[in-house]
Amino acid sequence: MSSVVIALCAGGAAHAGNTRATPPVNVVAPAPSSALYPDDLPGPQAEVVRDPAKLALPAVPAFELPATTPGLHGPRELRVRGRALYGRELAVRGYVTWIYDCAAELARSNREATAAEIADLVDSTPGLCETPMFSLGDTRQTPRDGSIWVVDVPRPPERSARAPAAPRLAVGDYVTVTGRWAIESPGGERNSNGLLVYRTLDRPTPSATPAALIPAPSGLPEIAVVTDVPLRTIVDTGVRNASVGQLNACNRALAAKQYDAALGACRAATDAWPDNHLAWYAEASAHLATGKWREAGDAIAHAVALRPDQGMYQLYDGMARYEAARVAARADDAAALTSAPLEAARDALLRASKLAPALWRAHYYLGRVYRDLDDGRRAAEQLTQAIALHPGHRAAYLALCELYRRWGYLDQAIAVATLGTANVTGDPGDLWFELALALDGKHADAAALAAFDKLLGGRPDDAGALLLRGQLHLRKGDTTSAKRDLERVAADPRSAVAARLATQLLARIASRARARPTSSRGAHGYKKFFLPSEQLYEPWTAEDAKYRF
Repeated sequence: MSSVVIALCAGGAAHAGNTRATPPVNVVAPAPSSALYPDDLPGPQAEVVRDPAKLALPAVPAFELPATTPGLHGPRELRVRGRALYGRELAVRGYVTWIYDCAAELARSNREATAAEIADLVDSTPGLCETPMFSLGDTRQTPRDGSIWVVDVPRPPERSARAPAAPRLAVGDYVTVTGRWAIESPGGERNSNGLLVYRTLDRPTPSATPAALIPAPSGLPEIAVVTDVPLRTIVDTGVRNASVGQLNACNRALAAKQYDAALGACRAATDAWPDNHLAWYAEASAHLATGKWREAGDAIAHAVALRPDQGMYQLYDGMARYEAARVAARADDAAALTSAPLEAARDALLRASKLAPALWRAHYYLGRVYRDLDDGRRAAEQLTQAIALHPGHRAAYLALCELYRRWGYLDQAIAVATLGTANVTGDPGDLWFELALALDGKHADAAALAAFDKLLGGRPDDAGALLLRGQLHLRKGDTTSAKRDLERVAADPRSAVAARLATQLLARIASRARARPTSSRGAHGYKKFFLPSEQLYEPWTAEDAKYRF
């Protein structure tokens, strides 16, 4: 039997050079006793892990979202399903969970100053304060990390009344904000989870009863599969043997990672005998191994048409469709992953998982497809199943951790990442990173630092980990350790973005150390003030660290 298996990296993309040798195909043709007979060409070996270790994976949560009024959106809904809405004008209803207050920041830095003196400083120093912003959550108790940003809010009016009117807000206010949902604002704010560029604000009366929580659907939908072996016409023994000989040459070339030679032999096999579905499968394998998704899809379509009862063919069909859709979306910045190609990939992967339930890669890709279809619960179910079937598959752990963090299920993310660090094949550094981020989201600073230490023990030059560990040290007030990490990042030319962020943070630390004062004439003459821009931005979160600077 022939079996060609490609390996996927942590991000899920196929890479060349990860095939395994397979035995040659030996087929004995039956006597030509009838015009049609069941196809006896064997299917490929199923890609399964025998006797996987039993893991105590966390139960999949309900992935609930609060019910919303038609025409309105909720903050959590936008955090988890907002990608399709970028660029649109939206109305978002929720509770104010945090407000940037320049005067309060100045007051914290200058406890002896009066409110009048601070107001005089703000009014007389253009550019002193950052553009106002606040956060919205579904409830008053929503943490800031689980809220969305509302940015480019008008400044409070100066005494000169030259500035536009600004909303008067307090934490806990129930509001409806209209604005454009985006990743970056005209004022320079940026958040990869999305932000709302302020336009108007209204104050509705909150309902006396909390909004109902709507759980996401679970389980897999029914889909028809073909399980009977198709009939085919008799083929001449010489033609068949010649085609199988070319197939075996193709498989040998694949095992040696000689993909051009493999393609030539596979095409010779299908030229000789177009019904050689194993040769079409092997050709698709060569294309998958080199990232040629569309070509892989064309080849595997022949195999699926000839033998729709083969789970591995359905798996490769779903993989090729999904990866081709992702490439098409990346090629056009204005195009998102649209539902039609994702649904076609989903259906092929559903057939694969139904025909061969132990195909862990089918469950892994189904998880990714459901994630991109904004079906979080089914995505988590499939990724959990992929890990259960292949406890060493790093990419499934990473995808599940990221999904849980995005929805705010930090306890589940911590549990999955912890299991991953102990079970993945190869370098567990990415799982230590995910664990550190989830712990940071719960403000478990000591545990998050320990996770970063584990990662950096194996990857001492990981710029992203050094940057975030430096920020954690800053939050804990350990400026010496923070500077040590940030200086290493700033001096590393291999990561321009991380180096720029580290340089800006180091500049803020230096400004704080110099404690450079400014002056404002108040009721008692000149008074020294320390600017909030010279203080570390608080409250500090991993999200701020990535996008505030």
